[in-house]
Amino acid sequence: MSDVLVIGAGMAGLSAALRLAEANLSVPVLEARNRVGGRIFSERVGGCDVEMGAEFIHGTPQETLTLLERYGLKHYELDGEQLVYDGKGNLRQQEEDSAADESPFTLLDQMATWSDTHPHRDLSFAEWLAQEQISSNDAAGAIGYVEGFNAADHRVIGVRGLAMQQRAEDEIEGDRLFHVEGGYARLPEAMLDDLQKRGVEIVFRACVVAVDWSDGAVAVSTGEGRAFSAKAAIITLPLAVLQRRSVQWTPSVEDALHQADRLRMGSVCRVSLVFKQRWWAERRHPKMSFLFPQNRNSNDGTPRFEVFWTPYPNEQPMITAWAGGPAALRFADMSQQEIVSTAIRNLERAFGLQPQALDSELTDARLHPWQEDAFALGAYSYIPSNALDAIEKLTLPLHNTLFFAGEHTDTTGHWGTVHGAIRSGVRAAKQVISTLRRET
Repeated sequence: MSDVLVIGAGMAGLSAALRLAEANLSVPVLEARNRVGGRIFSERVGGCDVEMGAEFIHGTPQETLTLLERYGLKHYELDGEQLVYDGKGNLRQQEEDSAADESPFTLLDQMATWSDTHPHRDLSFAEWLAQEQISSNDAAGAIGYVEGFNAADHRVIGVRGLAMQQRAEDEIEGDRLFHVEGGYARLPEAMLDDLQKRGVEIVFRACVVAVDWSDGAVAVSTGEGRAFSAKAAIITLPLAVLQRRSVQWTPSVEDALHQADRLRMGSVCRVSLVFKQRWWAERRHPKMSFLFPQNRNSNDGTPRFEVFWTPYPNEQPMITAWAGGPAALRFADMSQQEIVSTAIRNLERAFGLQPQALDSELTDARLHPWQEDAFALGAYSYIPSNALDAIEKLTLPLHNTLFFAGEHTDTTGHWGTVHGAIRSGVRAAKQVISTLRRET
C-alpha cells in the first residue's frame, strides 16, 4: 500500500506529488492521458510554439516563477502594442480609444467597490449591471471582457468572485502577461522528469473509474483493469469531470460533489493560425500584441472571433483567435475546418482585407476541443453568484482520507489559472502530510 495516490497529472497533481515526494512519501500518480500537463498542451508547428490550452503566466505568481527558475526555464513578457479595430480596416492603439480601454475596467473597479460595501450580498454580473443602470454601450464592453477573460456567462458569474479575483490579480501584477520559451508544456515535462528521478511512479492511460474508500484507506480501479491502494488520495479531476459523475465513489461523496455542482466550467474556442510570414508587420503593425474590437457584436448569436493576439516580442508568424463563454458555444456544431475558416474571415475583416486574402498566407492551424475532451469537458472554472463558499468547502478533507485539488479549489482568487492549480496542489499535499504525521 502506498502512502498517497494522486489522481491526475495536471499542474495540481504534479505540484502535490512533488511536495509529497519531498516529504519522503510514496506517491503513485495516475493520469488518464498519455502525457502530463492536463490543460497545458503545447505543440511545435511550422517553427512556432503553439499553445492549445493554458498559455499565459498571468502576472508574477511566485509559485510558477519559482518552478521555472528551479528547472532553468526562461520566460518573456508580452509587451507589444494593444490595438483596437473598427471592422473597416482602421486600427489604432488601445490607449487612444477610451471606450475600449477604460470603460470595462472602470466598471469592474466600480463593481469591486460595490462588493466591498455589500459583503453579505452577491449578484450575477448581469444583475449588477441592471441594478446600476449601466448604459448598453458601456455594459457591452464590460460583458465582452468578463465573458472573454473568464470563459463565463455574465448572467451567471458572480460579482463577489469577480471582485476577489480582481484584488488577487492586482497583488501579482495580473495585467502583465508572460510566455514560457519553447512552450508552456516544458514546465510539466520538467516536473515529470524531476518526479521520475525521485522514483515516483507516473502511470499513464490510467483512467480512474471507481474509488472505494474508508478512514485511512483508498482503493482505486481504472478502466484498464488496474488497481491501486493507499492511505489517502488527492483528487485533481477537473471540475466538469467531477460534475459528470464519471467516477463511482463508495461510499458516496455526494456532499463534496454538491459543492462542485455549485461552480461552473467555462467554455473556450481558440485557434492558432500559423502563417508564412508576419504579414501584419508589413501593414505598419510589427509590434502588434493584442487586437480587440472597438464595438462588441457578440449578442447576435453569430459564431465569431473578436479577440486576437500574437506572441510578440517573439516574432513567430502566428496569430491566435479567441472566443470565451457563450461566444465559444456558438462554434459547438461546426467542424474544425469551419472554425478555422471563420477565424481567418474574422481576422481579414478586422484588418479590412478582402475575403480569402489570407488563405495563401496560412500554412497551418491548430485547435483543441476542450468542451469535448473527456478528461477536461471545458476550459477552466468560474464562480457563480452565491457560490464563493463552495470552493472553501471543497478543500475540506473527507475523513482525512480524500483531498480535493485543482484550479477550481483555489481559495485565493486565482481559480482558472495555472498558478491557482499549483497552489491547490501544494495546499492539498500539506494537508495530507499533516494528517499522516499526526497518525504516526
